[in-house]
Amino acid sequence: MTGIDLALVQAFVLVVQSGSLTRAESLSGVSKATLSRQLTRLEELLGAQLLMRSSRRITATEAGRAFFVRCEDLLGEVTGRLETARTEIQEITTGVSGSLSLLSDTQFGTSFVCHVVKLFLESHPNVRCQLDVASRPNAPNIGDVDCYVCSEPPDAPNLVAKLLGQLNHGLYASPQYLERQGTPRSPDDLAAHRAIVMKEAAGPSQVLLVSGASGRHAYRPEPTFETNDHWVMKTFCIDGLGIALLPAFFVRPELAQGVLVPVMPQWQPQPRRIYCAYQRQRYMGQKLRAFVDLMARCVVDIDSYNYYVGSSAARRGRAGARP
Repeated sequence: MTGIDLALVQAFVLVVQSGSLTRAESLSGVSKATLSRQLTRLEELLGAQLLMRSSRRITATEAGRAFFVRCEDLLGEVTGRLETARTEIQEITTGVSGSLSLLSDTQFGTSFVCHVVKLFLESHPNVRCQLDVASRPNAPNIGDVDCYVCSEPPDAPNLVAKLLGQLNHGLYASPQYLERQGTPRSPDDLAAHRAIVMKEAAGPSQVLLVSGASGRHAYRPEPTFETNDHWVMKTFCIDGLGIALLPAFFVRPELAQGVLVPVMPQWQPQPRRIYCAYQRQRYMGQKLRAFVDLMARCVVDIDSYNYYVGSSAARRGRAGARP
């Protein structure tokens, strides 16, 4: 059988997706007459009728539907390979350049990803970078960015989740809160305290606190204050509104300044993982590979990358500022 021109396959897929030659012409700029000739030629080469034509609409036959599934997968793979080839050629001729689009959970954006971006741009000054925070109204979709830094990778087709490392968490409060409400000594005491909780889609989640080799306690806080942003959680905590479960690296500057203190440090939850998720075909480019590799090296020192220190109302008051 004579080889099939890829342009014939592209025309067939476009017409099936569009449902008519008129709409296919509008989307592609290729005339209806040309598209019709391409479809006829494809059917001749295959020896089968692929489409049922009417004055208003074109529908696929049983053979056409089966062929469409195969062709759609084929064109997706070809597009991915061509994109990879284009990226590699650009990088060979111009070095690492172009744009890098990133998405991050709130707890990682300012303190970790920003630091990695800074290091990356110092080594690759021809790259333009865009960093967005997830769960915001104008945040891009995960499929539209080069990579997504998160604690829970989404379950999406063709998405690879690379484990970067693990993060320790702990319970924290402000000294002012503990002076007013008392310091809990055991997990049972937490029920009498206000909890600042990260909002979960499935409702309040249970956290297993571990102490030593045998101590176990299921901590399911009733939220007094609830939010979907880690910076808001930390702000509430600094302002003395309750106890919060936060990543250790995220509160390290506040611990050094004394505006937050650990609560029951002998009781710790299991470490949580941090991932970088990306589309498989995008990772073939040198630019994204270099950035992901840099993140994997930097996550080891994540505790040292947070410079953004909150200040307590008490300290602001002593400085003469308005609370």
